[in-house]
Amino acid sequence: MLLSSDTIFVNPDRTSVSFMRSFPNRLPLSGAVVDRIVRHADRFTFDRLYGNFDDFLGSDAKRAVRDSADRHIRWISGEFDHLT
Repeated sequence: MLLSSDTIFVNPDRTSVSFMRSFPNRLPLSGAVVDRIVRHADRFTFDRLYGNFDDFLGSDAKRAVRDSADRHIRWISGEFDHLT
C-alpha cells in the first residue's frame, strides 16, 4: 500500500493518477520530475494507492502510476501538440 497526497493524485476514474506541483493553481510537474518521483516509488512494493480524500486505486496501482507517468511525460513534452 502506498499513501500519496497531491504529487501523485488519484484521478476520479480510479484507474489512473495525475502529477501536479499545485492542484489549486493548476501547475503541472515537469516530465523529469515525474520520472524521478515514479522511479523512487518503484523501489517500493505496492498494489494499492490511497490519496488524500476518498480516492484510491484498489489494485495494480504500481502499473497505473507508471502508465500515468508515461502518459503525462508524453503530453507535457509536446508530443501531442498537433492535436490542439
